[in-house]
Amino acid sequence: MHSLVVTFAIIGILFSTLGIAFRVFNGNVRRDPAEVLLGIALFAIMWQVFIHLMILTQQIVKIPNFYNKGIPLYYLVAPAFYFFIRIRLQLEHKLPRYWYIHLIPFVFGLVDILPYMFVEDSEKVAFLKQLIIDPRLGYEHEYGFIHQEAHYILRLFLALIYLMMQWRVLFMTDSTDSTVSSSTLKYLYFLTSLYTLFIAFQIGMFFNILFNRTQGGYILMDVKQLIWLSMLYVLLSLWVCFGPVLRRSK
Repeated sequence: MHSLVVTFAIIGILFSTLGIAFRVFNGNVRRDPAEVLLGIALFAIMWQVFIHLMILTQQIVKIPNFYNKGIPLYYLVAPAFYFFIRIRLQLEHKLPRYWYIHLIPFVFGLVDILPYMFVEDSEKVAFLKQLIIDPRLGYEHEYGFIHQEAHYILRLFLALIYLMMQWRVLFMTDSTDSTVSSSTLKYLYFLTSLYTLFIAFQIGMFFNILFNRTQGGYILMDVKQLIWLSMLYVLLSLWVCFGPVLRRSK
């Protein structure tokens, strides 16, 4: 079961890398702001999976400086998906005028990773060895300006808000005489559904931990939950990687 989680995570990372590389090296795609946003979201999710994989396989102690660097990135996922959907639905062809307001949580996360950066490597390794044994330290450690649990709460709360707005624009476009093709709508519906399930699983795990704090470490490493999450990640990576190709072929 443990090896299955690792396998799914690696497969997802490989497809994510392909999807990101396609968006970076294809000139036409690179100039499309919607695809750039989708690439950012995919990279942030891939980084999150990679770090969890390193913790699960106990390899994180070999790369102590990689830990916690994803905190600001994770705040970009929800707005990136939302504005990708808006642009694809032709509601706008570029980011809104005050788009930088949506970067405030990113900056907040960027500042909060600074304390860990200035810790000695030996202390980082010692902390990560403890983290492998007790994963609860991931949201209980004090290497930040705020309690780390606040990041989980804020990130998931914002993800929920952006998701509701995302579904709203999809339903509104679908219920009007829009010029958006049915294949594009189906593609966006499926992508949003996968992302919704991905977030729903994380919210479920968070509340499970919140009401069972003594079992937090076990819940975070529960293989059954991790298998479902890793499978969803593979599907999400596959769809982001090959979805546009399938859509164009119709």
